Amino acid sequence: MHAIWRPTPCHDLGVDGQVEFLEPGTCTSTGLLLGIQSKSGASYFKREAEKSVLFTPEPKHIRYWKRFKLPVILVLHDPTRELTLYGNVKPQLVSSNTIEINKKDNFCAAARETLIWIAGHEESQLPPAVALDKFKNITLQISPGKVITGIEFLLASTNRHAGYFELRMCRIMALLEIVAEGLGFGVASEHYDYIQRNVYQCHALSISEMGLEEFDHIWYMEKLVPDITVPLTPTGTEMIKYLWEHIDDLLSKGAFGHVPANSRQIAEEIAQNAQAASDRLDRSDLLGKAPR
Repeated sequence: MHAIWRPTPCHDLGVDGQVEFLEPGTCTSTGLLLGIQSKSGASYFKREAEKSVLFTPEPKHIRYWKRFKLPVILVLHDPTRELTLYGNVKPQLVSSNTIEINKKDNFCAAARETLIWIAGHEESQLPPAVALDKFKNITLQISPGKVITGIEFLLASTNRHAGYFELRMCRIMALLEIVAEGLGFGVASEHYDYIQRNVYQCHALSISEMGLEEFDHIWYMEKLVPDITVPLTPTGTEMIKYLWEHIDDLLSKGAFGHVPANSRQIAEEIAQNAQAASDRLDRSDLLGKAPR
């Protein structure tokens, strides 16, 4: 990786050492460092799913990592398979005490670019491709063979031209109607779980200025999907721009096989229908408030 491994020389409290990245082929430091906590053993892979491995740290480590001034990477190694994976710790601790490590994220020389990006950015930021991959792991099965992901949630909930994020049930319904081919459908617990998981991921990655306190209060106390409109952050703007630039690779094509259009046209339809549903609701609210 053109980097120096600097182990902690005495008892550590949750970071085994630091990686300092060098300019390739030189002994000149880039000034970019990462804290590393490593775990070796097949037992750390007991909670292994198809696409990821889950790891729940001890509370003392969570506290330490949150206070640690460098970005922290958790590295899991399975010696029985010579498999070494890594995950960015701090962004995930914003909304969860469990670290999810994608099986695509191999700790090897090819990871240098992503690791440097992590080392040089704010704790809550990830490269757009990596962040969007997390949304792809949030799935909702609409019917046999029709599965959407968090990518479609982002298309329905963001206005890339005006630069805002809008959480509104009518927007999600507009998305579901396209997938359901215009047929009737009921909203069940899995739909609400899909919304909540996406909202928490949006918060963890700081893509908008939405706070969780307002969301949680309305979600749990009033048992409603909150109606929240907030600006996208620079991170969110960059991520949504990347999403539209790579829509052909990110859209859940199988869910829209009935739509005779290409990926970009489908994405435009999702965004436009969601915005139209929101505009209709705003107009009805204004009419309802008009004086008699």
